[in-house]
Amino acid sequence: MKAKLFWEIAASLQMLIGIVHFLGTLYSKLLYPKDRKLIEEMKTTFLTIDKKASQWNAWLFFNLAFSICLFMVGFLSFVLAYQDFALVQGISPFSICISVCTLITIGFAHKLGIRKVRTAFAVILALYIASMV
Repeated sequence: MKAKLFWEIAASLQMLIGIVHFLGTLYSKLLYPKDRKLIEEMKTTFLTIDKKASQWNAWLFFNLAFSICLFMVGFLSFVLAYQDFALVQGISPFSICISVCTLITIGFAHKLGIRKVRTAFAVILALYIASMV
């Protein structure tokens, strides 16, 4: 039962981070660049692939889409564990996939110097791994 609980906590943390990131993108300035000039420049710089899409809108969209995807992965992971833990238990295709993707996320966060993200996902990965052993 501990394994299932660890998995559900990890998945819940992913959902929580997704929700907080979504709300933070829309309703706070914590994720915004500190340089106001940069923000203004992003609003007037358009993407090569779409001349109507500003860099700022693309940045907002990316953050919102990331939040939604993170929530969705956490939700799917939680539901699988809650309804049929055998699907994710131990070394399964899903547990390997989610662990590898989380490890890659940690690697990029580390390489790019985003320590809080690295730490949050390291905790999530530790919980997933703890549920597998």
